[in-house]
Amino acid sequence: MRRPITPTVRLAATAIAFCAWVSVAQAGEEDDLQRQIDTQRSGLSDLDRLDELRATTDEITLLRSWLDEAWNLRSKHEYDEVREVLDRCIAQAELIRQKINAAKLRAQQQKREASLDEVRDKIQKTKKALQDMTIKKKALEGTVQ
Repeated sequence: MRRPITPTVRLAATAIAFCAWVSVAQAGEEDDLQRQIDTQRSGLSDLDRLDELRATTDEITLLRSWLDEAWNLRSKHEYDEVREVLDRCIAQAELIRQKINAAKLRAQQQKREASLDEVRDKIQKTKKALQDMTIKKKALEGTVQ
């Protein structure tokens, strides 16, 4: 004959199941945070490659240190702080992208301005040469008559 399950046994079984569920949930959360940190790190190397002009080295270094901080907090199981640091990292990465784009546009603008200055100089030299030739032509015409 089977014994009925007592409320104490039922409570203990429920507590064990809850603890197992919490540990699985924490492990899943830890894995998710680890994946986010790894994703940010791979994005960081992409940003570093994009920064050909080296306009954001300080910001990239700061982002790298924040990702290390997030990793350390994750290993200490301080998940709320990890999320805060990751939010900071996402904003920092966006700032870096914007600064890289601005630096590239600034370089493009400087190159175009230099080209424009060259064209203006060439126009000025051509005008001067034309004036000199006009004066020379009038002088030759005056001596020919």
